[in-house]
Amino acid sequence: MTQRLPDFFVIGAGRSGTTSLQVHLDAHPQVFMCRKSPDYFVSGDAAPPWETEVARAMMDHRVHDRDEYLALFRDAAGKAAVGEVSPVYLQSLAAPGRIHALCPDVRIVAILRHPVDRAYAHFLGRQRDGIEPAGSFAARIERELKSPLPDDIAFGSYLGCGRYHHFLRGYYSRFPRDRIRVYLFDDFVESPGRVMADLFAFLGVDPEVEVDVSQRRNRGGVIANPLLRAIWTGTVGLRTRLRARLPESIRNAAGPWFLHSLEVPPLDPALRARMLTALHDDIVALQSLIDRDLGTWLSREP
Repeated sequence: MTQRLPDFFVIGAGRSGTTSLQVHLDAHPQVFMCRKSPDYFVSGDAAPPWETEVARAMMDHRVHDRDEYLALFRDAAGKAAVGEVSPVYLQSLAAPGRIHALCPDVRIVAILRHPVDRAYAHFLGRQRDGIEPAGSFAARIERELKSPLPDDIAFGSYLGCGRYHHFLRGYYSRFPRDRIRVYLFDDFVESPGRVMADLFAFLGVDPEVEVDVSQRRNRGGVIANPLLRAIWTGTVGLRTRLRARLPESIRNAAGPWFLHSLEVPPLDPALRARMLTALHDDIVALQSLIDRDLGTWLSREP
């Protein structure tokens, strides 16, 4: 039997709705999705020096072996579209070439969120989950602003991961433009059903199939209950060690119990403006690359 390979990749950006896309795509009867974030095409990349110890431990769960990766798709027979969601593929300059070498005819899907909002959501999510030890988002961003933003890989760099043009252009240089689809997070929030119908059509499956888009997945924020917050954050080491041993269904069941009530502290407008200045040129270049007006992103107002 011929081994199936992915027909499409959702490459990111992280904290931009990729978990919801994974769930909605998996709900379509003609689509097969492997588990989220196998990260195979960046598995050989070393953690950058700024990454935390917990994040380094989590990278051990990436799929490193080719046969193990191919096994993720062994049950895809009969499906019209086979896909993978790994947001870190938009954080590595090497990922596009590696994907093209194995799957030159795939379709590429990206969903992009305002890079400042994405960075803040990324920080809150990592801090909530016990991955980010820094107590202050402002302090962490000040450190990043004092150094050049990363070029080759941006794992764990809040500003670096928002350089969408920098990392997306490698896909446009290798794959035909008509095989790349870029969505904006705001469009997805406003009309998830419309975005999913368009995505289904892009992937060559029935766009008339309706999937439940009523729930937002993997929402960001701070756990409101202090006790639940302490338990969830404090057990990150244990959860990381058990990840490979527990079925995904059990892992997924625990999260909602702790994360059902989240709060998002306001972001300081002055810090937002400084971050936007650092990302301005990349946003301007991105407009031309994806042929979308991003004037609202360039505004200093949230």
